[in-house]
Amino acid sequence: MARKALFIVLILSLLAVPALAKSKPAGKAGATATATAPAGQTSRTFIDFGTRWTSMTDKERSSFLDGYYMAFHLLCTNAVLGNAGQDNQKPNTQEIQKQFAGCMAANLPFDPATVKAAMTELYQDTANNHIPYDQMIGFAFEKVAGKPYDDDLAKLRQDVENHLKVGK
Repeated sequence: MARKALFIVLILSLLAVPALAKSKPAGKAGATATATAPAGQTSRTFIDFGTRWTSMTDKERSSFLDGYYMAFHLLCTNAVLGNAGQDNQKPNTQEIQKQFAGCMAANLPFDPATVKAAMTELYQDTANNHIPYDQMIGFAFEKVAGKPYDDDLAKLRQDVENHLKVGK
């Protein structure tokens, strides 16, 4: 149930991004970038996540992260309340709050504004443009935590590029 809810919130967040981008005044960068295959091959359109992210307003980026954090809030709520009262005893409110706080801290240990800044910085490198938001946010967490992420990011970029080449 929690996974379904998380999936639904993430999908709705991703669907909201193009709708918000369409409401921008004329003259700003488009919400989607496309690439076409060389002559003689079928055209393939793919999402340019980096261009989308960098063309978003600060409010749109915050809305995306709010949705992401809300999904984990729902996940932690379901996880904690799903276990509460299973032993036929009245659930302890303080214990539930403690478990919930632990779940949130374990999954989302950083302030959304810091994560947003890290994602924006990572997407400044156009080599990262095709890395989806859900994977880039993990690298943003590692960046904020000061953990090494460069090798994993380079490998993911290579994997994404290989996948795009195969799909053309």
